[in-house]
Amino acid sequence: MEDEGAVAREGGQSDTGFKELEIVAYIGEFKIVGVAHFGVGNRASSRRASDYIRAFNEAHLTLSQVRIYNKATKELLDTAPFVLLNMDKIDFIYARDDDEGRAPA
Repeated sequence: MEDEGAVAREGGQSDTGFKELEIVAYIGEFKIVGVAHFGVGNRASSRRASDYIRAFNEAHLTLSQVRIYNKATKELLDTAPFVLLNMDKIDFIYARDDDEGRAPA
């Protein structure tokens, strides 16, 4: 008879790791594209990317692998290893679904 740890290692229980999603946020004249990590917990893995944004209720969101563009010209202005977004300042935000891939902005 297998113990619960063995069942969890073989995929018998839900993953309790993190979901990595590409986030696009518009703030003023800037388009910010980066990667965010959301806790999966015991949720079904079939959640849509937008579900993670709707469920997020913190004041700040950390993005890694960041690219900052001019919203009007789409010109790449800067890159950064990470940024901390103030959610109150965001004009519009969305998460790209896994099937959209990580295409350049």
